[in-house]
Amino acid sequence: MSAVRPWGQAKLASGPAAAIVVLGDLLVCAVLLLMSIGIIGAEPTTRAEETAAWQSAGKLYFGWLVVGAASFAVLRMPKALLAHVSTMLLSPVALFVLLLSSSPG
Repeated sequence: MSAVRPWGQAKLASGPAAAIVVLGDLLVCAVLLLMSIGIIGAEPTTRAEETAAWQSAGKLYFGWLVVGAASFAVLRMPKALLAHVSTMLLSPVALFVLLLSSSPG
């Protein structure tokens, strides 16, 4: 088996993988949000616990963003890379706009 074959297969799979990447990223962002506000895991009762929950969710978020981007770049999957980065950067913005638009007053 040649060393070129896996790279070619990964590049061909970049298109369908992009849709799976977007769905996975949306799921990760939703779970991290729920974790940071205490719906998943222990509910923060003090300001320090709340801050710790947000910080741990932020570390996981940026870790997922960096490792995913590096992985898709190394695998030479440009569509999946673009889908991953755009989903991870736009989903918090979309969530913020959604929260602002649904708030009363």
